[in-house]
Amino acid sequence: MPQIGPLEILVIFIVALVVFGPSKLPQIGRQVGRGVREFRKFQAGLRDDIEDAFREDDEVHDGDAESHEPKRLEAGTPHPAKPEAGTPDPGKSAPGNPAPGTPTEPPPTDTTA
Repeated sequence: MPQIGPLEILVIFIVALVVFGPSKLPQIGRQVGRGVREFRKFQAGLRDDIEDAFREDDEVHDGDAESHEPKRLEAGTPHPAKPEAGTPDPGKSAPGNPAPGTPTEPPPTDTTA
């Protein structure tokens, strides 16, 4: 992308002076300044939102490298992926109860030969 140097800015200023006239040029300059300021404010807000999202994601996923256990954001709150002690794990069946989707008895054997 080409850089805009002082000579190019001078040419743009002279063309704007000829097109808009000396009375409108200060008003246009103020409007351009406001537009640039609003754009920078929007850009800073967007950058802060993205950085906050990454920071929150890092807080949730940072953990001890050896245990691969993520840190909890608040002390005493249970991990959402791990059930509390004494509550059945939905992925595992309790002793004596088959897991969902498994047959309770073997299918009948074919006795016609």
